[in-house]
Amino acid sequence: MRKILIISFLAGILGTFAACESSTESGQHTLKTLPGADTIQIHLAIERLDSSLFACSSKEEVKHWLDTHPGFVNNYFPKNEFQDRNQLVTELHRRVNEPSLREFYKQAQESFQNFQPLQADLRTAFRNMKAYDPKFRTPRVQLVFTGFMGPDLMVSDSVLVIGIDYFMGSKAKYRPDVYAYQLWRYTPQALVPQMLFIASEPYVKSDPKDRTLLAEMINYGKGYLFAQTMLPQTPDSLLIGYTGKQLAETEIAQDLVWGHFIDEKLLYETNPNKKIRYLGDRPQTPEIGPRCPGSIGRWLGWKIVRYYQDNNPDVSLKEFMTNTNARQILEASKYRGQTEQ
Repeated sequence: MRKILIISFLAGILGTFAACESSTESGQHTLKTLPGADTIQIHLAIERLDSSLFACSSKEEVKHWLDTHPGFVNNYFPKNEFQDRNQLVTELHRRVNEPSLREFYKQAQESFQNFQPLQADLRTAFRNMKAYDPKFRTPRVQLVFTGFMGPDLMVSDSVLVIGIDYFMGSKAKYRPDVYAYQLWRYTPQALVPQMLFIASEPYVKSDPKDRTLLAEMINYGKGYLFAQTMLPQTPDSLLIGYTGKQLAETEIAQDLVWGHFIDEKLLYETNPNKKIRYLGDRPQTPEIGPRCPGSIGRWLGWKIVRYYQDNNPDVSLKEFMTNTNARQILEASKYRGQTEQ
């Protein structure tokens, strides 16, 4: 079994986007459902850890809840903060009985009351993943609410844990402690696309010896492509995190973006300090201009990937995802900063 992958976008490990949650969802590049996906039957099991936790009224009940879910507890709660089991019991008991947090949880129940949109997205995603990879096994889905005590998402080959307190949107009583431009990640609509981006990691093959900016750009482009293929109606904005205006302006100015990368000889740059300027989590990329959104290198890698697909229709998605030759992908894409016709 693959080791569980715990990703928190709060840590900025994968987060790299530059738009507020109020962004217009636009720039969609619609893809078709994978062949055979519609006929695949999956069993989607959603476990409401949030409901069972908030049903606890005493410390003894909280302790029993922890004892009932040892795998979840060991992975979800920060060990550096709760090395003592009694401390964790005390803190959880305090939270589930704290009036303002209970009000926050009630709001979460209203936001996710029937879970039908979430279930529909997960079913589509898991069916496509099964069609892409016959060995894929539908993970258990666990929903939890703790008032931001643990990660927003935990993804492994057997379980998907969703901290619903993170993904309530702009009307939530409390929001995750992140910069304003990062809050777009924490909406119900962005939840499954972000999960799929994380889930793409085992399928994105790369050359470990290639440490160039171009290789990393294309790897991110592959991740976006994978996520959008598994959930075909996903707007670009929910993956790359640009507003509709930012997407439109960047499309129009992409010759300038490409020109900057060429003039500055960035494609084959290996200096981490330089690469982070174009791949890191920033509100803007001032090296190009004050209106250039952050993580522009990832957006550019996505453009190259799309051009490769368009110009190489005989190459299957699986073949492309396992192609580790970044330079060959760039050359075969025929992308040179031009606008799509």
